[in-house]
Amino acid sequence: MTKKRAGRKGGKSSRGFYFRSGRGWYALRDGKSYPLLDADGVHHKDPKLPERVARESHARWLTEQTQADQQRLRDEKRRYEGVTLLAVCQAYLAHAKATGAAKTHHDRADTLFDFCFGLPPEFRPKDGVKPVKPTANQRKAMAASRIHDGYGRMLVTDLLPLHIDQWLNAHPSWGGGRRSRIQAVKRALNYAKDAGLVAANPIVGYSTPRAVGRVTDLSPEQEAALLKHANRPLALAIQVCIRTGARPGCEFAALTRKHVRIAGDRMEWTFSKDESKTKKLRVLRIRDPEMIQVVEQQMAAHPKGPLFRNTTGKPWTRQSLSGGFRTLKRRLEKQGVEFDRDACMYSCRHTFAKRTLQGYWTGRMVNIETVAGLMGNSPQVCRDHYLQWSEIDNERLWEAC
Repeated sequence: MTKKRAGRKGGKSSRGFYFRSGRGWYALRDGKSYPLLDADGVHHKDPKLPERVARESHARWLTEQTQADQQRLRDEKRRYEGVTLLAVCQAYLAHAKATGAAKTHHDRADTLFDFCFGLPPEFRPKDGVKPVKPTANQRKAMAASRIHDGYGRMLVTDLLPLHIDQWLNAHPSWGGGRRSRIQAVKRALNYAKDAGLVAANPIVGYSTPRAVGRVTDLSPEQEAALLKHANRPLALAIQVCIRTGARPGCEFAALTRKHVRIAGDRMEWTFSKDESKTKKLRVLRIRDPEMIQVVEQQMAAHPKGPLFRNTTGKPWTRQSLSGGFRTLKRRLEKQGVEFDRDACMYSCRHTFAKRTLQGYWTGRMVNIETVAGLMGNSPQVCRDHYLQWSEIDNERLWEAC
């Protein structure tokens, strides 16, 4: 006769407790085992323990566990009660400012300001400026511009997905921008949870629209029209961004003499990890003689501070570049020049990618990996955005099929 193997004592697993040979009786919960104790707190180890006694001990253990769970919930509620959405957003933005890109912080600060106060971003205090009590005229302007009541005073525990729907519906013009707004709120709440400020993200399952890539380039004809009708500083900005692939805000507008190194027919713009968008060393390599000459002229004109300035002599910013491009685009559209709906200042960078891939300036086509190195992106990011323009990479697909 086969000897019975030692181990758990036979019985229905649905009982919630079992006997382990040589160890004693245990209760089961969520796949974990806990010693089954008598009324005096002594572990039951008798394999012949009556079923009635085991069930009574198990029932007592379940009651104790339920009471402990309830107490833990009460403790958590006391710990997190009183935390408002404004406090969460402020904590997240402080973290984002210290660890992320300046543009990301700026955009999310605008979004969360709207979310908390129900006001458009022009009322948000400038970064680094201490908020002051608004004047009577400012309060009137705020009242006239208010979009919704704001959710900043709401407790995090009271936030519902319905509130996010109502907030988004108050901005019918956002359209495709809803995704980034939802992400800003969700990331603020996720950060607060990870940092121990709140117990949970109350909208953790809220659906985020699928991303729609905006990859719009400029044709040579569109470029010519832009350069012809733009004021000289804006025309120079468009020309330089197209030819170098520089990011308009954190590279072109931020360029100073210290970033530039010229050696013969080669020029490098170098941005440290702290200055670059990707938090990695960023080097732009440029061999176009006209671009080298332009930068040399700007260094002579502005030995201190940013090299490129607008018509008033002030350094360009991401916002002023974008606004100048949009105004120029609208003016040209009235004159019959056609642009894609998504054409913007950043399209200059996309134009650099397309023309470099197709050998527009050099007569030599290059692959995605080369463009990624020139643009300071990962190859995967460039594949996602620019593969349709890469004749070399697409030819490989034709050869393989």
